Amino acid sequence: MVMKKRRLHKTQSWLELLMLLVGIVVINALSSLYYKRFDLTQEKRYTLSETSRKLASRVEEKLYFKLYLDGEMSAKFKQLRNEIRDMAYEFREASGGKMEIEVTDPLKDKDKKEVAGILESFAERGMEPVRDVDTEDGDETRIKYLIPGAECIYRGKTIAIRFFQFDVSVDLEKNIKGAIDNIEYEMANALRQCVTEKAKKIVVADGSGEMLDARVNSFAKELSRYYSVEPLNLNTADPESGRPFEAQIKAAPDSADLVLLRNLQRRLNSSDLLMVIKPEKDYSPSELFLIDQFIMKGGKVIWLLDPVHIEMDSFQRAPTVMAMNKGLENITTGLFGYGVGLNADLLQDLTCNRIPLPMGGRMELIPFPYFPLFTSKFTSHIITKNIGAVWSQFPGTLKVKDRKGLKTTPLLVSSGYTKVANAPATVELMTVAMMSTDRNYAKSMNAGPQVSGVLMEGKFKSPFQFQKKPDLGNYLAEGNSSMVVISDGDIVRNFVSSKGGNFPTGYDRYSQITFANQKFMQNCIDYLIDDNGLIEIRARETQLRLLDSVKVKEEKSYWQWFNILLPLGFIALLGFTNYFIRKSKYTR
Repeated sequence: MVMKKRRLHKTQSWLELLMLLVGIVVINALSSLYYKRFDLTQEKRYTLSETSRKLASRVEEKLYFKLYLDGEMSAKFKQLRNEIRDMAYEFREASGGKMEIEVTDPLKDKDKKEVAGILESFAERGMEPVRDVDTEDGDETRIKYLIPGAECIYRGKTIAIRFFQFDVSVDLEKNIKGAIDNIEYEMANALRQCVTEKAKKIVVADGSGEMLDARVNSFAKELSRYYSVEPLNLNTADPESGRPFEAQIKAAPDSADLVLLRNLQRRLNSSDLLMVIKPEKDYSPSELFLIDQFIMKGGKVIWLLDPVHIEMDSFQRAPTVMAMNKGLENITTGLFGYGVGLNADLLQDLTCNRIPLPMGGRMELIPFPYFPLFTSKFTSHIITKNIGAVWSQFPGTLKVKDRKGLKTTPLLVSSGYTKVANAPATVELMTVAMMSTDRNYAKSMNAGPQVSGVLMEGKFKSPFQFQKKPDLGNYLAEGNSSMVVISDGDIVRNFVSSKGGNFPTGYDRYSQITFANQKFMQNCIDYLIDDNGLIEIRARETQLRLLDSVKVKEEKSYWQWFNILLPLGFIALLGFTNYFIRKSKYTR
C-alpha cells in the first residue's frame, strides 16, 4: 500500500514537471508572436510619443540604424548607450520590425594613426567625438575617445545623428542627462528626414546687404536637410529684384512697380517662413508692407538683426572701435507696432565667451563681456530646453511692449551681471578684457537680466492701417501668426577658414567648443512651422539615477561579494526548503 502511494506521488510529480515545461514552451511561443513591454518608470521613459510612433509607422522598407557608441567606457556613457539602444528597439517595434539595429565600436583594435583618421571622418559627417575620462576603477584613470552618434540609412539616404553635445555651463552628469532627455527627439528628427517627401519652404530676405554669403554656409547646409530654402530679393529699388519677372514687367511698363510687388507677394505667400538675417540697410515701406501682409496671412518670420554696427574684424585695424547705430528706423518702427522695441545698444554680460589676447608676452583666452552666453537657466520655453549655451557676438537688447491678444516669451535672457551701453559707444578691446577680471568692474555690472531674443504669438495688428500702402488688394489689418525677434545677426554665423572651408555654426575655433546656436535656431524654426510635432518631444524629461562614484570605490568589494553570495544563498535556501517539504510529505 505504501509502495503504491509512493508511485502515485512520483507520477504526480512527473506530471507537474511536464505541465510546467509545457507552460514555459507555450509562453515562449506566444511571446515570440506578441511583443509587449511594460514601462514601469515614473516618467514613462520607454514609452514613445504619438509623434514618434507616426513617424516610425511611415517607414515603408528596411531602415538600418547603426550606433557607434560601444566598447570600453565609463558608467555614465554606458548608461547613454543603453538608453539609445533601448529607444531604438522601441522605434523598431513602432515601425513594424522594419528597422535593423547594429551597435558597434568603430575604434576597436585600431592603432593611433587609424583612430585619428576615423575620428576626423566621423566629425566631418556630423558626429563629433568626445573624450571619456574614466576614474571609476579604483585609482586608475582611463582616457578614451567615443563617438556618441549614429547613422540612419534609408532609401539611399544616410542621416547622421549626434546624441551628445557638451554644454560648458554645466557638469558632465547634467550633460549626460540632457543627452538622454534628447534621445527620442534626435531619433525622431532623423526619421523625419528619412520619410519626408515634400519639405516646408523657407525664403531668406535678400537685396539689402543681408548675410547670405559663406558666413552662413554651415547653417544653410544644415537647414536644407529639413526644408526647402531659397533667397528672395525684396528690395524693389534693386534692379535684380525684378529680374525673375522681367517678362511680366515688360508686358505692362506703365504699372511696372505694381507688377513687381504682386509677383514678390505671390512668391512670399507661397512660403511657410521668412528669415531676415542681419540686413546692413534699412527696409523701404514697400518691403515692410510685403512682410506685414505675409504675417497677417499667417506667415511666420524670424528677425536676426544687428541694431548697432560693430565687427570683431574692426579691431585688427585699431584697438578702439566706435559702435554706431545702424539706422534701421523703418524696421524698428514696424517691430514696435508688432509689440517689441529694438534698442540701439550693446549688451555686456559676465557670463560670456573668451577671446585670445596677448598677456605677459603670450596669448591667453580672456573673458569678453560683449560675447554673452545665453543659457536655458533663465528661460523655460520648449525652444531652449536641453540645448546648452548660445553664443552671441555684440548683441543688443529688446524691450517687450504690451499688446492685447499677443503672448511674448523671452528666449535669450542674460544673467543678472550685465551692463548696457547705448550707441554710439566706444569699445576698447584690451581695456574691456582687462577690466572683466577686476572686482570693481564686476560690481558695475548690475543692470540685471536683459532680453535679446523673444517669441511672439497671437494676433498681430498691421502698422500700415493708417499709412499709405500699395494697392495690392485684399489688405488685412490684423491676423494670427508668430515670429521670433533676436537682436544679433551673428547667431547663425560660422567662421570661414583661410583654406576656404567652413566651421560649424556656433563653433569657436579658439576654445574648440561648439555652442548650441545651430540647435537653438533649428528649434525656433521647428516650433514655428514643423507640423510633425517634434518640438513637443523636448518637453519630456527623465530622471537620471547615477551611482555615487565615491561609494562605488569604497564599497566595491562588499557589493561584488554580496551579488555573488546572495543568489547562491537564495538558491540553497530554496533547495533545503523543498527537500524538507518533500521529506515530510512522502515519508509517512
